[in-house]
Amino acid sequence: MRHLLCAALLAALPTALFAQDSAATPPPTGKLVDIGGRRLHIRCVGSGAPTVITESGSSSFSIEWALVQDKVAPLTRICSYDRAGFAWSDRGPEENTVEETMDDLHHLLRAAALPPPYVLVGHSIGGMYIQAYQRRYPDEVAGLILVDATPEEDLGYSWNGKDTPGIFLTYDQLASVYAPYLKNPPPPLALPTAVDTPYNKLPPALQRAEIWAERLWRSRVDMPHSWISAESWRQEFVALRKRRLATPHALGNLPLIVLRRGRRTTDVLNQREAELVALSAVGKLVVATESDHEIQLYQPDLVAQAIRDVIGESHENHRRARDHLQR
Repeated sequence: MRHLLCAALLAALPTALFAQDSAATPPPTGKLVDIGGRRLHIRCVGSGAPTVITESGSSSFSIEWALVQDKVAPLTRICSYDRAGFAWSDRGPEENTVEETMDDLHHLLRAAALPPPYVLVGHSIGGMYIQAYQRRYPDEVAGLILVDATPEEDLGYSWNGKDTPGIFLTYDQLASVYAPYLKNPPPPLALPTAVDTPYNKLPPALQRAEIWAERLWRSRVDMPHSWISAESWRQEFVALRKRRLATPHALGNLPLIVLRRGRRTTDVLNQREAELVALSAVGKLVVATESDHEIQLYQPDLVAQAIRDVIGESHENHRRARDHLQR
């Protein structure tokens, strides 16, 4: 099953349709932090170092990490946040682009007084974002966990009647994919009124917040923003693939765990995710046999254990580096 670009399938929906939602805005689960004229929502629990930062999928929210956060909090501090324009976070000029997301996250971590190093956990397209952060700020990252992350080749588009990975399209070719949507946006999608599996594993209050956040997000999607984001993602995936293929272990000995789902998958997707393990000389693959795409909801214990393992490996790396300096 291919990871699809959700925004490509959504139209610009009239904000008026969602006016009734604004009065029912649930209270934030965390706090709103000013990053310079805009505020982002972040929820941190636990204490200790390194701090764990989660990054959500393309149409997902901090809410969905609550089960994992509860399990990791006794070990260390773990923070989930919402990108600009998602849930309680203010909108930004270029929502969901790699450039804005990286700048926003970098500012947020400092404004929230969360010093590095970080263990970054990314689900779906969030796997691309955390690799992008590590690529820009390698000294700040102690480890990575890719949770059913989108491989570089897996974000595909229909171009000239063929399903083509975005990394093999040029700027102009991707623009031609979006041109019909920009000219004639597709009709609005039905609005969710209830959660389905696996979101029903969340506590009732968080289920209600999930519905609100999803409705709000759909009201804000528009084709121009989706096109800008898609081109940004294409460029980042090209850069990540080039780095991955340039050397056997592009991340050296950086602790890395790749979690892939065991249900509703394909041999092609399984192989692509397995190839991500080779990014690190100490990379490990873990199969979530009881999970579909949202492993953090189906098997939060498995994600929590991966976090524990990466933290343990990062502590060991720190100890070895310290001993080397003392010789």
